[in-house]
Parts: sequence; structure tokens; C-alpha cells
Amino acid sequence: MIARLCSRILVAAMCLCWGTWVSAATYYVDFAGGDNAGDGLSPETAWKHAPGDSRATDTPAAVKLAPGDTVVFRGGVAYHGSISVTSSGEAGKPITLDGNTAGAFGSGRAVLDGGRVITGWRRCESAAEARGHARWRDLFYADIDVDLTPNVSHGEFVVHRQAPRDRQAPWQRVILIDGDRRLLPIAQFPKPKDAFYPDLPGDFLQSSRRLDVTDAAAVITDETNLTAEDAAHYDGMFVGVHGGNNHVYFGKVVRYDPKAHQVYVPRFTPTTYPTTRYAFYNSPRLIEQPGEWAVESIAGGRSRVYLMPERLENEQPVNIGFPEFQTGVSIDSGASHIQVKGFLIQRYSGGAGGVSVSRNTPRAHHVGVSDCEIRFVSGHAGVGLNHCDDIVVEKCFIHHCPAWTTGVFLSRVNRYEVRDCYLEKNSGSGIRHYECKEGVVRGNAILDHFGMHSSGINVYEGCANVLLEGNYVQNTVTINRNAENIVFRNNVIDGMGRSAVCLAMWGSGRTGGRDIKNVQFLNNTFVNTNPEVGWASGILGQRGRGVSSPQDLVIRGNILDRITDDVNGVFENNLYLRDVEKRFMGEGCQVVKDPKLLFKDAAKGDFRRADGGPAMEAGAKLPPPPARPAGF
Repeated sequence: MIARLCSRILVAAMCLCWGTWVSAATYYVDFAGGDNAGDGLSPETAWKHAPGDSRATDTPAAVKLAPGDTVVFRGGVAYHGSISVTSSGEAGKPITLDGNTAGAFGSGRAVLDGGRVITGWRRCESAAEARGHARWRDLFYADIDVDLTPNVSHGEFVVHRQAPRDRQAPWQRVILIDGDRRLLPIAQFPKPKDAFYPDLPGDFLQSSRRLDVTDAAAVITDETNLTAEDAAHYDGMFVGVHGGNNHVYFGKVVRYDPKAHQVYVPRFTPTTYPTTRYAFYNSPRLIEQPGEWAVESIAGGRSRVYLMPERLENEQPVNIGFPEFQTGVSIDSGASHIQVKGFLIQRYSGGAGGVSVSRNTPRAHHVGVSDCEIRFVSGHAGVGLNHCDDIVVEKCFIHHCPAWTTGVFLSRVNRYEVRDCYLEKNSGSGIRHYECKEGVVRGNAILDHFGMHSSGINVYEGCANVLLEGNYVQNTVTINRNAENIVFRNNVIDGMGRSAVCLAMWGSGRTGGRDIKNVQFLNNTFVNTNPEVGWASGILGQRGRGVSSPQDLVIRGNILDRITDDVNGVFENNLYLRDVEKRFMGEGCQVVKDPKLLFKDAAKGDFRRADGGPAMEAGAKLPPPPARPAGF
């Protein structure tokens, strides 16, 4: 005991007084077998907690990381906690959080896990216990230490994206994960075509009437769909309503009038549409399929989760977890020269996401995030970068992050690269920019980002001097609110038959100017827009209020469906899949309506050029991405 105490005091003293002497130390963390009383300087004396974890005690609580320090986490072990980095490295001597990239400390990747497995499940013993569910014998419930009282009691509509954690819809504040298998879908009606995207208006019920809004409330009237005879039928449920600038807003049902076929909901302040699209959420009565769940607030600041399990062991649902921590790694206080690499990061909610650089003065700089898998994170972004400079995000696999979570989010970032990442099925956009400058987005696969109000890539609010090259993107790329000196080169943008446009430019706002100008599109392939949309386009340009149409564009050597609306510039050597206006038929431009003459195998996403086609230099030269990225 005395020896351990002396060791603890010695390490703390060295860290506090002899910072130069202890720089470039390598510390080890083993959440399963470590001891915070050790010195952390060898695998045998590893700590349980890392420096920067608010739950750390003893030695790691006293350590202040210094330039060149590395903290290695044991591979194959789940670290339950959240880490804040507030110390800075130096040029050539970064502070590194390492998830066992050398493979010498444990097996495989270290896991940063913000989740807790739910225990104590009980099978419902009556229909009343299951809130009237006819299949009550198939439902289980368990109580968890999460207080959702603010989320269910504020009495207002909340937009589907980026609401404060105490105002989010309950199933965005709490998410359920089945081990490493999948996110579990919230119970809703109607059922969505893709359970990962619960808020797409195309899946909703539709009333022929506009939402009736008064000073006190709003009313959905629908004689076709609101036909339940019980006035308590919708008690406790939430409703999602499509409105505003193409958003979905969630609010709790106030009451139901079966005779009038009307559901009363909180007052709705966004713009309404001539017809009303809506859906119901989060009630045990809506659970129909294995894996579906609902959550309600109960007394004592706790919540009750209802679940129809997919599998049981010893009469208990297996390995069902929820996030108890908010953010995986947060780089705070302007900490700079930081590297985060080699982790699996999962099950965080209500915070800043997987890895976050927070907004501070001074600004953080020289931060790298590499070789990380980030999944099942609800909150802002897999990797969120705010007001920072000289950033690299590379070779990360970010996927299945719900509740309008972006893959990589960049706000007011200068001199950055996002490269060789694989972003798949995040409910927000794949990569989202706001007023970013001097950037490179290269070699990324950005797949299946079809969530509500989401895109493959957004370039928003005064971005300038950005190169986007060699990316394979599904869904839309959007440029909005001013942009200048942007180059798109050798990208595939595949609308998958779902997007109305492959690339859209909307001028508006004031950040960084008022116009979109000097944008170059060179040797890209923009294909597969929605055939049911009459105005569908490969490139669409529109002017905003008081803003000119996009200017000084160069559109050269591309393959695209067509160009429409306010687009001005140089048009050369493009191959169009549909007829276009004469003004877009510049030197070397052709219309080729048969994709088989152009692509190797468009049905399988291979848009490389087929041998012997016209203008063989046109279009991107990218193979389709693999089903899963190498190394993950």
C-alpha cells in the first residue's frame, strides 16, 4: 500500500513539476484490468481511466499531458467514459490518443463506448401494463436512469435536427442499440420504408387539409386516416409534422376527437403546406415488429423502455444498450497538436458526437483524427470540427449515426483535409461545411445519406478555395449561401434514382459575400436523378432573393443528366444524357441518351467509361467503392 502511494505521489510530482522531463511519455489505459494508483507507464501498471476523464481518480486525475505524450488504450477492451483533452502538443510532438494501432497492447481496436447494457427486463403481464397492446405477452420493459421529463413536458414542436438535448424527441435523446449488430427502430406509424430513417415525409400519412393553426394549438384533420373510435387512442404519442423549409417537427399529442377525426397538437409556428404529412411515434401500442421499442418518462427522474425483442437468452433480451455518455473525445480549451487514432467509438448521445473540436479562444489547430470507426452516435457529428485550423480527418469509417447526425461536420475551419474516409448511412449529411476555407475533400466514399433534409456533401455559407476531388457520393451535393473558388474534379455523384438533382447551387445569405462564383466542374459524372421529377437535373442553379445567379462557372468534360435554370459560364466537352437548352451545348458537347454507351456497369454503380464510347476523356474515372472499407 505504501509503495503504491509513493508511486502515485512520484508520478504526480513529476507531471506537475518536471514537465520537460516527463514529456514524450507513453501511458497505458486498460478499463477492464487497470488501476488508477499505478504509474501508467507500462502495460502491467496501466490505469483504469485516462487523463481528461472526469471519473478518473488518483494518478491519471493528476497527470497533465505534455507535448509528445501518447496514451495507448488496450485493444479489444471497452472504455466506458468520455475524455476531454485540454493540453496541447507542439509541432512534431503531438499529444496522441491511440486505440492500439501497433497491436501490441491487447487485441484489435480499443473501444470508446458511451453505452450501458440494460438489465432487469420484465415481460409484460397484462395488456394494461403494455398500454393496451394486443400482443402484450411479446413485450418486455425495463427502467433506466435517464430523466426524460424535460423532453416530454415542454409542450412545443421541436425540429428534427440539432435540438438541445433536453428538448429533443425522446427517441433522439435515448437510442437503443443491439450490441454491435444495429440500431433498433423506434415504434411508429406508418412504418417507414427504411427503419433507419423514421422522419421522411414520403412515408407519412397525408391529409388533404392544411394544418389548422390557432393561437393556442394546431389541429390535424383527416377523415381517411384518423378513424380510431377511442378518444384515448393517441394518448402519450408524439406526432411528426412536415413543414417549414422542408423539415419535420416533433410534438406530443394533446388530445384526440374521434367524432371530428382530429388530433390536437401544440401550436405550430413554421410554414405549413396545403396538405399535411404526418406520422405517430413512441408508444408501446405502435410496436409491431421484433426490435421496435418505445420510451416514456416515469417517476423519480427515470424512464421506462418497452421492447419487442428479436432474441432472448434466459428469458431476457440480449445485449440491448443505450448511451449514458454524451461525447467520446472532446478537444477543448483550444488544445492543439492533437492526434486521435485507431479507435472504435460508439454509443454516445446528446452531446457533440464521436470526436469533437469545440469552439474556443484561442482556436484549436493541428488536430488529426485517423483510422477510427465511429458508429451508433446521436449528437452533432461523428467527427465535429468547430472554429479550428490545420485539420486532417483520414481513413475513418463513420456509419449508422441517427437523429440528424452528420458524418464529418466542419464549421469555420481553415486549411483542412478530409480524405479516404468511408461514410455510410448517417442521418445527417455525409460531409457538411459552413464558411470553410482552404480545404481539400478527396477520395471519400459517401453512401446512403438520404435522411430528412440531408445531402451527400453540403458546401454552405461563404466557403472558399475548396477542392473536392475523387469522391464517390450518393444523393445530392449542395452549394448554398455563397461560395467562391470551388473546384469539383473527378467525382461521381449518383442520385440513386431518388434525388431530384445531383448538384444544386442556391445563392442566398450574406456570410462571406452574397454570390456563388468561380466554381469549376471538371470531369465529373452526375447521374441517376429521380425520373419522376420533371425538373430533375445533373446541375441546377438558382438565384436567391437579391442575389445573382451563379457566375463564372466552368463546366467541362462532365457526364450529366442535364443542366437547368440560372447557370452561366463555359460549357465544353460535356456528355448529356438528356436534351438541354442550346446555350449549354458549347464546344465538344454531345447528347448521348443510352447509358450503356458510356458506362461499364451503371446498374452496379460502376460509372467508369465503357470501351469505345464517345468523348472518352469525359466523366470521372472512379471505381465503385467496396461494400466495406479495408481495415474495418
